[in-house]
Amino acid sequence: MEKAILGKIFTATEVPTPRTLLLTDTVEICGRGLLYSLISAHLRLGTDVIYLTTTLAPQCIQSHIINNDNTEKLLIIDGASDPSDWDTNGQGVSLSQPLPHIFNNRHESGGDADRKVVLVVDKVEHLLCHQKPLELVRGLHALAVGEKLEQVIMYGGRDTIEESTLSALTHAAAATIHLMPTFPLTCHLVLKKPSGKILKSHEEFRISPELEILDVRLVQSQTQPLSTVDDNTTDNILASQTTFSLTLTSNQRTAKNNLLLPHTRIQSGESGGGGLIHYTPDDADDWDDDDPDDDLDI
Repeated sequence: MEKAILGKIFTATEVPTPRTLLLTDTVEICGRGLLYSLISAHLRLGTDVIYLTTTLAPQCIQSHIINNDNTEKLLIIDGASDPSDWDTNGQGVSLSQPLPHIFNNRHESGGDADRKVVLVVDKVEHLLCHQKPLELVRGLHALAVGEKLEQVIMYGGRDTIEESTLSALTHAAAATIHLMPTFPLTCHLVLKKPSGKILKSHEEFRISPELEILDVRLVQSQTQPLSTVDDNTTDNILASQTTFSLTLTSNQRTAKNNLLLPHTRIQSGESGGGGLIHYTPDDADDWDDDDPDDDLDI
């Protein structure tokens, strides 16, 4: 029986925790509420979070996430105001640097390099303006196999990222959450287990003012698999698309099933010829074994 995945991910009861998580939205629906909810869940559990922002100012993010209990747990890297690090003489962050380099510098400067943290990248499409997709995927893979990170969260718009890049990020991610423009809120989830098992679901949920995920439930698909569609329905669909008949009547179907093809009759011996081949030579055939090319004017 299928179970909801979203609630387990946001309460950290999914074991093991997906090392890489891709969260996407569209221009029709913003996924920041879901992103902030996921970050708040980590902060409530006492996990340190390094937040790389490429769009919003740190003060804007702090106003939605930080409270008196988690102020010291959240470190925001400002990659929005000076993304190329031109104004700080190398003291800031350059978005052209590989993700492991950005993370390691901030992680080690925190004083406790042995602690495990969560890295958030907001947003992917802005980061791709400063580095190639292959560099981003390589950096994501290097972080995922490391021991310092508990989780990498990538957030971006799937209608503003090239299809090939989005496909590569989806392939590299252990968990994918695609937010859908619906009411109530729904999302498509894909979770890849370390054992190789892949779980897929379509789930409905809501977000509380305290950024908690509530009322998660599975949404049943209304589409019927093609294999379960009645043959008569398929025949009717085919008939409506053409000006000639593509289907068989019951008598025609019976005659087709009872028909023995020539090679079948020969193999079964019903033809009586035993499979012999009879050949009658033509007048122009040359049967002289001495010179096979004698009939050619060379």
